[in-house]
Amino acid sequence: MSDVSTLNPHKEEDLGYLAAEAGAGIDENPYPPGTIRYKDWRCGWQMKSTEADKRETPGYLAAKAGLGQDANPHPRGTIRFEEWRRDWQIMQNAAQRAARLGKAG
Repeated sequence: MSDVSTLNPHKEEDLGYLAAEAGAGIDENPYPPGTIRYKDWRCGWQMKSTEADKRETPGYLAAKAGLGQDANPHPRGTIRFEEWRRDWQIMQNAAQRAARLGKAG
């Protein structure tokens, strides 16, 4: 049976995120390469790293302010629309992770 709890299907992703938050390098992934856990941990680590790069973008700031995706000012189908939406989603993911980990936003 798997280590992953049914209450937290994001266990390895959260562990990777926390590792990046603590300053660990991506090469410190404790799982064997090629496994799902390795990929999930790496994904969490990458999310934290990407999140730090996005803190000042309009989409990220809109999500932080509590605005929904409908606040995207760019026309659908444009690169700017997709960038805004991606950065908005990064902030949403961070907020969901903070709630799972019991941290204040």
